[in-house]
Amino acid sequence: MELLAIAITVVAGTAMGWINNLAGGAGVFGLLAFEYAWGMPLSQANPSTRLAAVAIGVFAWLGFRRAGRAAPAGAWGQALIALPGALLGAELARGLPDLVFRIYLAAVLALLLWQQLGPARAGAAAPRSRWLRWGGCFLIGLHMGYVQVGTGLVATLVLAGLHRDLLVVNAAKSVVVIVTSLTSVGSFVAHGAIAWLPAGCLAAGAALGSYLASHWSVKKGADAVRRVVVVVAVLTLLEQLRQIALAFG
Repeated sequence: MELLAIAITVVAGTAMGWINNLAGGAGVFGLLAFEYAWGMPLSQANPSTRLAAVAIGVFAWLGFRRAGRAAPAGAWGQALIALPGALLGAELARGLPDLVFRIYLAAVLALLLWQQLGPARAGAAAPRSRWLRWGGCFLIGLHMGYVQVGTGLVATLVLAGLHRDLLVVNAAKSVVVIVTSLTSVGSFVAHGAIAWLPAGCLAAGAALGSYLASHWSVKKGADAVRRVVVVVAVLTLLEQLRQIALAFG
């Protein structure tokens, strides 16, 4: 039975790594594998997805570099601004009820869809104040620490205002994910909140999927990435709404 759970988790991790590299929101695959294949409660399944997030960030960064697409200037600075948010988010993940988790994630997904499906704005990104840029990066870290599922979508929402090309956004996102996921992992490890065998299986699959997706996204271009963003956001939103309805039912 454990071998079957391991196999399911590695497959889920591969899908999670592939889709999260391109868009985001596929962390729900990891949650489902942990909850249904391993019988883990959400309070343990949620922290255990962070190891896979580290793998996704690192192997996405390596894949983009190998494909000749480096992260833009300033990405590491944006990641450091997100770091305190990741620490705060990890604290919230240990203290808030599951229903708050579901409602918050559904709201983020709806906002991402509005941003992606709204009318296209020609030209370069509109300038933003320093405080707004810092606040957006802090939000990425907060989301990683609290939910992790959909961090790529939140990062896309924030970073698309700074870089109009979604390929550039994805390269910058890999750097932010590395820093914020490592931060949240450290916090959860300190509190003994991670189930290491399932988390390691998910991370192994996520590393492979993320690395392969980096090449695919560079070859296919920004339009293909945008389509993946929209499809994943819709499916993940529907799953969260189903969970919320069950909670109230």
